[in-house]
Amino acid sequence: MSFVKYLCIDDQPEDFIQPLLNKLSSCKEGLDFARMHPQEFESQFERIHELAAAGQCFGLLVDLRLDQDADLENGSKVYYRGPTLAQELRTRMAEGLLPSFPIVLWSMNDNIVHSYAPDSSSHDLFDAVYAKDDGQHVLGESIALELFWLAAGYCELTQLFERGAAFTLEEVAGLVEGDRDYLDPRLISFLKGKVVYEIAGKVLNTLIRSEGVLVSEGMLAARLGVDIERSADCWPSLLSKIKDTSYSGVFHEAWPRWWMHRIDAWWADLVAFKASLRKYSASDRVALINEKFDLNLVAALPIAENYSVRYSTICVATGRALDPVDGFKVFSPQQDSWQDSKYVSAYAVLERLKKSEWVLDPLEVERFKQLTDRLKNDKKN
Repeated sequence: MSFVKYLCIDDQPEDFIQPLLNKLSSCKEGLDFARMHPQEFESQFERIHELAAAGQCFGLLVDLRLDQDADLENGSKVYYRGPTLAQELRTRMAEGLLPSFPIVLWSMNDNIVHSYAPDSSSHDLFDAVYAKDDGQHVLGESIALELFWLAAGYCELTQLFERGAAFTLEEVAGLVEGDRDYLDPRLISFLKGKVVYEIAGKVLNTLIRSEGVLVSEGMLAARLGVDIERSADCWPSLLSKIKDTSYSGVFHEAWPRWWMHRIDAWWADLVAFKASLRKYSASDRVALINEKFDLNLVAALPIAENYSVRYSTICVATGRALDPVDGFKVFSPQQDSWQDSKYVSAYAVLERLKKSEWVLDPLEVERFKQLTDRLKNDKKN
């Protein structure tokens, strides 16, 4: 895939938006943007359809609040928002009036936090969400790559659809012989669908963006007991040695992931089937890997003193390796059986780290109360 074009629909002034688009374009060769001010629906759809049907990989970058600033050229102003436009576009895709393409939301961080985040009904409309002014996730190379390969992945799925190929896990997720035996049958059934954007959304939200059958780089490191930063070049060296465990399906270029059942099989072979990863401490896991591959990986340190180092997850607040016994389960409004629960360390809960980003599972509230009561008693004694 050599060329991807996004249409950016945004009502903010061009002297603010265009430099952001230019920066993204400069970060990935072949990524290009066209810009337009919001228009009334039919004119908007005509332009979108024109670009989407032009025979190249296409995506839409849309602002959340399209109803704030008038067009400086003609003074026109629309009275709908990004989710309204996205909903109509998805409906037309389902009806076959538009080809499927990614719809990406980008907006000011305050708008995302206060307008988009609370409205869960609109979350499934967008394939990705970015803040234009988020200092923690600067618009740069990583986001440019995600935008590029997101659109390229849609093209890949569209080509499968056009040649009449079934949307199977082998085609979509890059499964090889024997992989199905380790997967939840409900996952295999859930990923079925007839519309490209439907399949794309399921892969992104059910597999790639949730830890479980696939794991992110951070989760992989935690389960192997490795501190990525302190291991320096040895970490990429290890990844190259276990590349057969990586996910090679649609969108893998944008979001690297690893099949957990392949990692477990690799580990079992490494230790001659003596015990699972969970049975070893982080230092023991790292020592075995270093000895096998002649590396100098460094074991991840615990978040707090006396914490277990038999890691199997990461703390959502600190991003560091965690044994669930030293944390609390985080509430998730919707979790499929093949997805792992998220955890926050007791340390992060007590310190209220990133408190706006997680909520304790209701079943954990009593256990947290017991912890605070115990700490109060310890202080008194």
